[in-house]
Order: sequence, then structure tokens, then C-alpha cells
Amino acid sequence: MSEEPTFERFLAAVRGTNPFRSHRITDVGGGEATVESIHKNAFTRLVRVVQDAAKEPTSIGALLIGAPGVGKSHLLARLFQWAGEDKATVVYLHNILASPERMLRYVLNATVSDLAGHRGSDYTQSRLYTVLNRALIRTGSLKGRRMMTGPKEIEARKDALARLGAKIDPQNAVIPVLNAFLTGTSHASLGDASAEKRAQAAVLWLSGETLGPDEARLLDQAAGEDGLALADDAAVERVLHVLAHLCALAELPLVLCLDQIDNLDAEAVRALMSYAHALLDRAKHLVVIVSGVKQSMLSLRTGEVIPAAAWDRIAERILELHMVSPEEARAILEGRLDAALSGFEEKEIEEVIAARKRDRLFPLGSAWLERRLDGVQELRPRDAILWARDRWEAQQDRLAAVGGKRWLKEWPDLDGSGPKPPAPKLEDVIDAEVKKKLVEGTTRRRLQQASLPPDEDNLASLTHHLLARCAGKGASTLLSVEHATAKKRGKTAPAHHLVAKEKRADGVIVTTGVTFLCAPSGHGARLPLQRMVEDTKHTDKRILVTDEERRPLRLGGAGKAAYDALCKLGRQRFLHLHLDFAGHAELDSLVGLLGAARSHDLEIEHPRGQYRKVTEAEVLASFERQSLLLTHPLLRELLTEEIVKGTGDSTPPPAWDQTQTREHIMAELSWRLGLMAKELAQIFASRKKLQEKRFPEVWSHIKKTAQVLHDEGHVHATATDDDLFVQLRGKK
Repeated sequence: MSEEPTFERFLAAVRGTNPFRSHRITDVGGGEATVESIHKNAFTRLVRVVQDAAKEPTSIGALLIGAPGVGKSHLLARLFQWAGEDKATVVYLHNILASPERMLRYVLNATVSDLAGHRGSDYTQSRLYTVLNRALIRTGSLKGRRMMTGPKEIEARKDALARLGAKIDPQNAVIPVLNAFLTGTSHASLGDASAEKRAQAAVLWLSGETLGPDEARLLDQAAGEDGLALADDAAVERVLHVLAHLCALAELPLVLCLDQIDNLDAEAVRALMSYAHALLDRAKHLVVIVSGVKQSMLSLRTGEVIPAAAWDRIAERILELHMVSPEEARAILEGRLDAALSGFEEKEIEEVIAARKRDRLFPLGSAWLERRLDGVQELRPRDAILWARDRWEAQQDRLAAVGGKRWLKEWPDLDGSGPKPPAPKLEDVIDAEVKKKLVEGTTRRRLQQASLPPDEDNLASLTHHLLARCAGKGASTLLSVEHATAKKRGKTAPAHHLVAKEKRADGVIVTTGVTFLCAPSGHGARLPLQRMVEDTKHTDKRILVTDEERRPLRLGGAGKAAYDALCKLGRQRFLHLHLDFAGHAELDSLVGLLGAARSHDLEIEHPRGQYRKVTEAEVLASFERQSLLLTHPLLRELLTEEIVKGTGDSTPPPAWDQTQTREHIMAELSWRLGLMAKELAQIFASRKKLQEKRFPEVWSHIKKTAQVLHDEGHVHATATDDDLFVQLRGKK
């Protein structure tokens, strides 16, 4: 049970959290406080672009640019929130990495995964299911029938979608599969397990996956020797075209947000922009928003990484964000303080109400802000938030030093008190920021699993991206690594996605082939495993990597025979590495951090009060100092030439009841707009009178429980550095 809010609880909140800790958007679906007046004109123009695409049979490209920290991702977050009010279907794609030949297929995979969600048993709650039903309603295709889920109504919807599809899918290639999804999901909601499998097979096909004979039969189709899949890029485009048209008919136009594309390397940018260009030229009712740092984007254009024709199409509408005025900076800070403190005002904590009446910027202070803004004509929103973060931390230090009553009586203390701590070393500051951002990136993907679908080529590309930067450097045994892209991987091509050469301590060169396998069926696993078995001349060792959490290895008769043959080679010549979702997300986070540094969007504070950009070389050096690549089981295997057993969580289970922890989180959130998991843990530990040394265990337990509540839809959790910001669902 939650304790009644008191002044002491307010003081605990000031000590335990910092509403200005997050200065960048990591989750566009989060409920972080925004100020509508900031970049209002740009937001209005962006909304108009979406509305124009809904009305006219055309597609529109929009380029969103500006300096780092000026608010690009915040603007996209506002668009996402606006779209959620029954306005549009926004798909946010970040850190899109695949081999150039499979880039479009990966965009489709990520888009369908986002629309359908990653939990196949609950497709009725997906945006794809909503779009299909709304399209039938808004076009009048059901001829007055109500949207019920009886067998007759389901059949009527099937016929209506088929009639509608004749107009938007003349080849009748995509609509039958969408109908399998629609009817399968509807029947599954009535308890039909086989119908649920049909809906799952439809999602796999729409995502560009390869289906085996059993899954193909669920869609009333036949699988050839290589399985059933979208044949080529034209087929992939067709799925996206049909989805965009249906979204428009549902009056929920499809918007693909390609955020921070300048984080990618040149080859990936070129491929992604070429595909975006093609989509915009051939699709109808589609909006593609490309976002990046202005300087980096212009460099990509002048260097012809983005061809002139593609630039003209994706930059049909250019929206450039600029710095904000001092008045707007104040409004941003007031907005965050309102969100953080309103719960205490609503509960009529007299001390808080009196302080807020005296100064709306309490506990930062208007005088403090005026002094910071003296002589400043314009600034980045990120700068204002960083200033506020530091000011809040100073108040925490003051509160700890003198106690609550004296702190409030003597507030505002503009200069702080006590000697200033010595400035930390630059390397230590970089290492701390890198570690926090890696945890944040991994947690963000964990909370939004649909944004990182299981994908062999994505895993191979992420791994290659990291290993290529280590080859021949430092203490690594890796000499070289080659990525066998889709073009090179035909039936007679090498069996492996990656081929790495390592030099052992005794001077022997060892060649290792790495194959990633995320096949949804035993049929899909057969050929890759057989090619691994047949590869006896090119490699000394073979590694099979599977997504054991979401796509565990499934084997038919021929696949099992091939797998058994590999196992007989022995552990020194064959290794099956079982990767969980966290392992995939960690690779993504490592690559994303390098990309942020490359696009000049990673900053640290050093010395105090001064902000500098962290270079890609400095991030790589930090990886090496902290052995961050070596802690990943797959990377370690290819960087050290030693076999590593998978890492596991050795933390003992907590001594408290899971139900009790859930109740604690929900009770505390019932009267607050949001809390950091660390603050929830501090309250929990205090109430349980736990020893201070157990706090890391408590904090970890609270975060894991909050993630479960997020998955169940009770709360919304947002990754912020190494912590979580947790809100009740529906609260703004």
C-alpha cells in the first residue's frame, strides 16, 4: 500500500529522481511532457504533410533537419502522439541496419512487426487489425453490417476485404494474405487455436519471411523447394503499397519515420535512401519522413552518398528546426516541473504549493535561470534541460547537506554550498556516458520488442559492423571479417553470413564461418544447415547463431540430420550459440552508439558546465577500456579465439513477493504522473528497511517488474540512461 503523500515524501522524491535527466527522446510513444508552442510552425507543417497524403493519391517525402539537441526526435514524438488520437499510422524506424540488398526487406519486416506487434496471441489489439477493420467501415464495404465477431460477420468482412482488394491489389497477391490475418485473428479471439496459427503465418509472409509447407498451407498456398516468400523487391514494395493504401482508406495515413539515418554508414544510407525514393515514386498515400543532423545530412548530399534524384524526392518538403528563445526555454522547464510536481500539489502538500506560488520554477528558481540566460539570445532545448539537470543535482546535494526544513527555508541557494568536487578525468566521463547509453539502448529495445524483429541479415550486419572495427587492432585475435551479402549468397555461394580469420597465440590462422538462423519453420532451417555441413574446405570452425528466445531452432527430418552431423564435429569445430533478445538488442545498442558519435549527436559534459561531442574513435576506445565487446558471447568468441559458455543472470532471486512489488509500483504511480524506477526502489527499500548494500538488487528487481507491467499494458516505461521512467497507461 502507498503511504499518504507528505512533505517528507516530497523531499524523498527530490532526492531520488531528476525530471531533467533525460534530454533526448528514446521512445516516441512515451508520455513525456511537451510544450506545444515549441517548434509549433514546423509541427503544423508536418501535420499538413500527413493530411495532404491522406487526401491525394500521391506520396510525400519530408526532410527534418537541425543541429543536435534542437528537438527533432521530440517533434517526431509529438507527431506520434497526435497520430494516436485517431489521426494517422506512424511507424518509427531507428537504427535500420541490413545489407544493402536486403535493406527494403528489413524495412518491411520492421514495419509489419510494428503494426502487428510481437505477441501473436493478441493481434486483436494490433494496429494492423484496426486499420483493416476501419478501412472496411470507412469505405462502406460492409454495407451497414456492424463490426461483430460472430462467424457470419467474420465471413462478411472477408468478402468485403476481397472486394475492396480488387481495386488496390489487382494482382490479388497481398489481399488474400491480409484476409488470412483478418479472419484468423477474428476466429482466434473466439478460441480457435488453428486460426491463430493462420494469422501468425500471414504476419510472417507479410514481413518477408520464408514459410515452409505447413505454414503455406494455412494461407492456401504451396511452398516450393525453397519455401514460400516474397520473390523480389517488387513484391516487397507491393506489400508496402497495399498497406499504405488501406491505411488511407481507413483515414489513418501511413507515415514511415526514418529517424537519425545519418547514424548509418554510407553504404547503408545510400541503399536506404534509394529504396525510399522508389517507394515515394510508386506508392500512393504514403509519407516518408527522413530525420538527421543538418551538417551530416548535407555532407551526405554533397558527397553524393544520397543521389540528387533521391534527395529531391525525400526532401520534397524541408523542415528545419532552429534554436529556441529564452522564453521558450523557460516554458520547457516549467512543463517538466508541472509534470513532476503536480501530484504533490493535487494532494495539497502546503510547502510545495507555497513554494510553487512564490516561484513557478521551484526548486530550480527563476533567478537561477535568469542568470544562466544572461546575454543568451537563443539556445538548444537540450542545453536548457542539461542546465536544469545540473541545477536539480545541486539542490539534491544541498538537501542532503542541511536537511529538508533548512533547505526549504534558505532556498534559493544560487551558488550551492561546500567545496566543488574535483573534475573527473575525460576518459572516466566518456566511459560512464557510454555505459549508460548502452544500457538505455538495450532497455529501449526490450520495452519495444516489435521495433527489433528477429532477422538473420540484421544480426549479421550488426555483428560485422562491430567486428570490422576491431580487425587487426588491440589485443584482438581477429585479423579480418567478410560479410557474404545477399547477392553473394546464392545456392552455390558460401554457407555463412560471416567468415572471420583469427590468429591464435601459437600463430595458427583459424577461419570461422558464422551462420545466423531465424527461420520460423523447420523447412527454413534445412538448406542453411545442409550448406554448413557441406562447407568442409573453407572453414576450420563453424558457428550457428539462433534467436533462442523468439525463434528457437526448429528442425524437420533433413534439418535434424544436418544439425546432428554438425554436432558430431565436436565443440572445437562447431558451436551452436543460443542468443536471447538481450543479446540482439545489445548488438543494436553498440552499433547505435557508434552511429550517434559519427553524426555528432553524442555529447558529454567536461569540464563541468561545458559540453563537447564524443567522437567515434573515443567510443571505440571506451569499448576497449571497459571490455564491452568482450562481454557479448558472440563477439567474444570471434575476438579471442576461445569458447565461451553463454552468460546468465547470477543474481539471486529477491526475497520479496512479486505480487507485493507490483502492488507497490501501481500504488505509487496512482497519484504521480510518473516516477523513475530508482525512486520507486528507494521508497521500497526504505519501507522494507533493507540494508544499503542490497539497493542495486532492489533497483534491478523494480526495473524488471516494471518491464513486465509494461508488457502487460498496465504502465508505460521509457528507457532513460540506466534507469526507467514509469507512468500509468493513459496518463500524460
